[in-house]
Amino acid sequence: MTRRALSILGLLSCMLLLAAGIAAVFDPSNVFSAGVLTALAFGAPIGLKTIGVKTLGAMVIIPWMPAKTRSELEAIANPQQANQPEVIPWQLYDSQDIANAAAGPFSFFVNQNNDKTISNMEGPGQLPDPQYFEVFYLAADFLQIPTATALANEPNQALANVENILKTCRATFTVNLANKRYGPFSLTMAHSTGGATFSGYGYGTAANGTSSGVVNNGVPGTGGFPFSGALVIPPKTGFDVVVALGAAATVSATLKLRLSLVGNLYRKVQ
Repeated sequence: MTRRALSILGLLSCMLLLAAGIAAVFDPSNVFSAGVLTALAFGAPIGLKTIGVKTLGAMVIIPWMPAKTRSELEAIANPQQANQPEVIPWQLYDSQDIANAAAGPFSFFVNQNNDKTISNMEGPGQLPDPQYFEVFYLAADFLQIPTATALANEPNQALANVENILKTCRATFTVNLANKRYGPFSLTMAHSTGGATFSGYGYGTAANGTSSGVVNNGVPGTGGFPFSGALVIPPKTGFDVVVALGAAATVSATLKLRLSLVGNLYRKVQ
């Protein structure tokens, strides 16, 4: 191939990558990301998605990447050095009960719990060595399940529980890492930036009817308070998250609040 032909090919490749970048900015829903077009331009195989995630505004884009060879997969799965880390997406969560008239504060990630549906902490108040946790966001979930009832105000009770904690009690959270505080921040910023979202049904009369509903703190799956990787929890270092209330809670029944730290966990390759 002549030098002129190579120059033309190089120019076309650059123009293709530039067009891909512009398309990614103005059309984040375009499945042909820059990584895909790069693979096409240089003849790399395509077929597997990676766990790499790109964000553009509120959109989350999972790019297509070239398929890995067997030797590359073995190098990732098997340690080459004794202290070689692996990195995986992770949810570190813990739960606390909020009862009626409880004033708090409520401390999370302090204790280890044998019930892994409530907490998946491996040790009390710290990560084991050699784990590092890169936090992308903090999310909050109110674990309450409304049931069908003849009382017309049942859906309002579930809604009022969440709104009371978020707005009447003005709940805040503070992250404490090695005796350094981050916050306080409003709990409405955790799990989207809104208050309660509600859906339900009802029929009959106020005196003799049936109704039910479900309430979430914001729209599920939209992310929480954006630490964006700026907060890194090292191993064997004390940390917790404290939720404080500006007034005693007024709730219809004890409900469980679960906080989740979501990000990348770096740990020893097994």
